[in-house]
Amino acid sequence: MNYPVFIFHELVLRFSYINRQVGRYISSTIEGGNILIKTTSGKIAIAQELLEKQYRNPSEISVDQLRELASGFQAE
Repeated sequence: MNYPVFIFHELVLRFSYINRQVGRYISSTIEGGNILIKTTSGKIAIAQELLEKQYRNPSEISVDQLRELASGFQAE
């Protein structure tokens, strides 16, 4: 499915509330079955299911899930 770009921006914004180093959204690609989101300061990989939740109902993503994913942020 093609997702509107604002979904990526919203998700990166949610990550940046937890980890200020995340930066702003630049682009995304599919890599190894995951979505790789490139930001102004690095990259973060997420499962496609998470992106689907962000699209359908963002409240389905818990703060703990966001924290766990934000901790996997790779600064460049």
